[in-house]
Amino acid sequence: MTVIDMTMTGPTMPAPGAATATPAGFATAIAMAEAAVDRNPLWWNEIRVNADDPLDAAFCSSTLLGALLQSAAHRLGVPAADVWAHIRRTGELPL
Repeated sequence: MTVIDMTMTGPTMPAPGAATATPAGFATAIAMAEAAVDRNPLWWNEIRVNADDPLDAAFCSSTLLGALLQSAAHRLGVPAADVWAHIRRTGELPL
C-alpha cells in the first residue's frame, strides 16, 4: 500500500522522465474505466475477470475516484465534504 504524505508543501508530480511506481491494480482500474466510459460491458467484464487481483483494481479505482473528487472540490473552491454530500444527494459528479 502506498502512503501519501499529506504534509508535503512542494510539487507532488515527478520530474519528466522520472521513474515512478504505479499502485497495484492501476493499469486494470484505468482499463476498466476506459471500457466503462466506452459503454462496453463485455470489454469491462473481460478486463475484470482477467485481472491479476480484482480487489487491487477495485481499491485503486476508489482511490482514483476519491482523488478526482478532491481535485474537483479544490477547483470549485469548496470543501471536499460538500462535494461528497452533493454526490450522495444527487448522484451527479461535479467534474
